[in-house]
Amino acid sequence: MEDTLELNTTDDPLQNRTPVIPEDPLQNRTPVIPEEEEKRDWKKGSRLLSGLVGCNVLFFSCALLTCVFTEDVDIFEKDFFIFLTLMMVLCISWMLFQMFFTWRNKNAVLYKDCQAGPIWMRAGIILFGIGSLIMTSLKIAYTAESTDCITPMKITQPVIQALFVIVQTCFLWISCKHCVQIHLITTRCFLMMLLMVNLTIWIITVTEESRHHTTELELFFRRKASETNSTENNKGGDEDENSCGCSYKCGINKRVFLYLYPFNVEYNLFAAAMIYIMWKNVGRKIDENAFFHHGLGPGVRKHIPLLGLFSGLAIVITGLVMFILYEVGRENAQKLWVSLTAFYFFHLISLSLMCLANVVGIVIFQLDKRNMCNQKNPSRTLDTVLLVLATLGQYGISYYSIIAMAFTVPFGLMCGLTFSYSVLMIIQHSLQNAFIIEGLHRLPPANLLKDHPKKTSPMPVEQHDSLRRISVQEDENRLSLTSPQRNRRLSRRETLARNIKSHLKKRKTMKDFYLFLFLCNIIFWIMPAFGARIRFDTGLEVHFYGFSMWAIITNICLPFGIFYRMHAAASLLELYSMA
Repeated sequence: MEDTLELNTTDDPLQNRTPVIPEDPLQNRTPVIPEEEEKRDWKKGSRLLSGLVGCNVLFFSCALLTCVFTEDVDIFEKDFFIFLTLMMVLCISWMLFQMFFTWRNKNAVLYKDCQAGPIWMRAGIILFGIGSLIMTSLKIAYTAESTDCITPMKITQPVIQALFVIVQTCFLWISCKHCVQIHLITTRCFLMMLLMVNLTIWIITVTEESRHHTTELELFFRRKASETNSTENNKGGDEDENSCGCSYKCGINKRVFLYLYPFNVEYNLFAAAMIYIMWKNVGRKIDENAFFHHGLGPGVRKHIPLLGLFSGLAIVITGLVMFILYEVGRENAQKLWVSLTAFYFFHLISLSLMCLANVVGIVIFQLDKRNMCNQKNPSRTLDTVLLVLATLGQYGISYYSIIAMAFTVPFGLMCGLTFSYSVLMIIQHSLQNAFIIEGLHRLPPANLLKDHPKKTSPMPVEQHDSLRRISVQEDENRLSLTSPQRNRRLSRRETLARNIKSHLKKRKTMKDFYLFLFLCNIIFWIMPAFGARIRFDTGLEVHFYGFSMWAIITNICLPFGIFYRMHAAASLLELYSMA
């Protein structure tokens, strides 16, 4: 008693770091709470400041870009290229400094977000980055052949953009998981600036691609109307493309690198998503040993789902064949109706199978009840928001098409196929969103968490067997005392074994669905990204809304629909890996 009293009266709370409540808690706690509140408020303030910086960069870029595409004045294009080049040079300098500072200071990164920058996202940004570099190289070679009538800025800007892609890819591969704890305001501002530069390049690419496809479609409709006018328009188009002229025969056609635009589009969107997660993680303190992780989980290492693989590959191969027939049929007016009909039937069958897979997957989710993860997670929140927002583009174009088909007289076979296709697109997007979002928020089963304890030191096999025999004997002696308890424990073991067996069956089934839906989304990304515009080729919506109005609707909504397919494929790959 004397010792305990002496300890309680003489111990200094500054020296003793055990969680003992101080004698005067008000004096010790009052300076801590306002400091935490001040840091929390300044975190919001620094995010607001960086957001304002990013918004100004984006809106000024869009204002200059609007002048470039609406006014035929060279000064706007020159000013825009100068501004974009300066922004890319500034971002390149900061990324190089950030990587050098992180390399020199080993304690610069104290926390890492294990969910940010999964391996398939980093691999995807490398793949799309290579495609962007190829496109930029072809663009540099194309502009270099016409140096007589092209300003030096048009050659300098693609060179700086190629350097920007290389540096940014290395930066994201190295730093995508970092939770920066120093120079928070500066880091947030530069990350937001980098995010807006990627969005600006994305807007440029989407606008150029949309103008290219719109011009081709306009020539296509004129060719259908009159063969004579189509020949004149084709010659005029070639003269426009080669209006600058080359000192010798041009070695690179402009249409060659136009087909690489989808790679550049996806690269900038992938980079923007990863940069946004880095921006959210600035100043965030995370337990690096958290349970949730990204990577090649058990879904990749065990049980190759043959049913999902073969059925998905069948959809992909059939889709590629239909896409080739569709492109060939567009050149011949007699074969166009047959190719469009076959293309629509392929979409209807594939979308119906995807809807069925989503419904069965949601039913399995309801039967296999688990707890839902409601913890703060920027990666999962961003995935959910992007899925929902990208779906709005497909909703918009589908509802416009449904209205046009409903009021088209007479209601023929092509009207019915287009109407059914639009309705199925809405249903499939809705079901797939519910399926993916619920899958991303599901926790692993509790019984599997109990069966995987922490790793311990290895034990010899003989010692392990002897301990197991002793534990079994003790259990039998204990259970032999009371037979009801023994029966209850045996029933619990049998129930647990049945639950694990049923869970393994459900997991294998879900992996089949994940892989099948992943491959389907890949082929549905390839077809519109590389030029399939089936809602234009029928001419029904164009006749109802007019070419200009329908071109505006399609050019606004279709890029979001293309992005949705790639983002949904990435989310399904994540679910497959963690199954």
